[in-house]
Amino acid sequence: MTSHASFTVTRRAMWQGARASVPLAVASAVLGAGFGVAARQVDLALWATLFMSGTVFAGAAQFAVLPLWSAPLPLAPIWFSTFAVNARFSLLTASLTSWLRHYRGATPWMASGLIGEGQWAIAMGAYARGERDLGVLVGSSVVVWLVWMAGTAAGFLAAPALGDPRRFGLDLVLVLFFAATLTAGWRGPKDLVPWGAAALATRIPASIVAPEWQVLVAALVGATVGAWRDTRR
Repeated sequence: MTSHASFTVTRRAMWQGARASVPLAVASAVLGAGFGVAARQVDLALWATLFMSGTVFAGAAQFAVLPLWSAPLPLAPIWFSTFAVNARFSLLTASLTSWLRHYRGATPWMASGLIGEGQWAIAMGAYARGERDLGVLVGSSVVVWLVWMAGTAAGFLAAPALGDPRRFGLDLVLVLFFAATLTAGWRGPKDLVPWGAAALATRIPASIVAPEWQVLVAALVGATVGAWRDTRR
């Protein structure tokens, strides 16, 4: 067992996770700004915009429900869409079970609540190196959350001056963010098999899989094919 194998949460590991998340935080700030602009365009109040960003903390889900924002609020479709888009996080947290089960109290719940693809990738990289200090995940997640909130506020306040966010390419930030996260987890050509399967799953006709469920279905297909591939090694 390595010297890193104690399951702790230390300030050193938090700083490690925070430093590793600097590029991720930059992308999160831009993405948050894009959401702030979009939220103001649907007449969402500043407090409601910040409340959503702080509690949901999931760009894809937040962007997905904005077109549904109208009076009276269609709560069922909003909840359904949020659940469908965010269901992929169940796969991320499930992969952390062997790590989180060693902690008690609010720590594993806070780590799970602030999880994101980028933070997960950073934490799993540390875990693969033999590190067991959950501070890496906590520090990474807190930094990204704080920058996400700051970006949301800045975008909301600057929206009148920015106008259409597509002028600055803010509508592409979410796509670029996920692409960067995907490439960060590249382990070799064999990864093309589950990635390709997930990509093909997104092309299932809407008459078979509702658009709100396509992200989850693609994630499950990719995870299943990836697990099958790993068992054949």
